Amino acid sequence: MLTGIKKAIIEFRISLLHAKYHRNMKRAELASFNKDLGSFKRHIYTAEDAWRKIVILINSKSYKGEDTNG
Repeated sequence: MLTGIKKAIIEFRISLLHAKYHRNMKRAELASFNKDLGSFKRHIYTAEDAWRKIVILINSKSYKGEDTNG
């Protein structure tokens, strides 16, 4: 029961991070089109951080359903 709740919370966090990734990629494309390097770098790095967090959550033991000691 508790592992199902944990997995649902992780899936919700993944969906929010996925939206954050795409939102920042769209803003980075717009900044690239406008030749605004500072804004482009900020949005690219934010999108990269969101993607890194998604990978960490997907590879977590709670998401995969493996037993944990706690």
